[in-house]
Amino acid sequence: MYDTDAVFETLDAYFPLANIVIPPKDNTFADESHHPKRMTNLISYFALGVTRWQRFKYYGRRNVSETAMQRYKTIIGPKLHSRKFNNQQQEMLIGCSILNRFTQLGMPSSFRVA
Repeated sequence: MYDTDAVFETLDAYFPLANIVIPPKDNTFADESHHPKRMTNLISYFALGVTRWQRFKYYGRRNVSETAMQRYKTIIGPKLHSRKFNNQQQEMLIGCSILNRFTQLGMPSSFRVA
């Protein structure tokens, strides 16, 4: 969905030093009309294979942060209750400390199958 030239151009304009990690679409082909960062991403993706590319680009870090946000919203709630910004900050800190406490009590063991 995000593997378009417009997305790469926008990210490159605002964050020129960023390492853009967007998996390419299956039907994308390499040519000179696409953004250079998109093409290097595409070539490395197909050269390394999906799993090695994800490991090489640290693609799993995104999943870890998304999982943490999903866990926060599920356990603490999908929205903040405070209206003032300072109180919202405190509410977030309390929520994070609760999640950290749950993590100290024990996380489930998970591993990749297949």
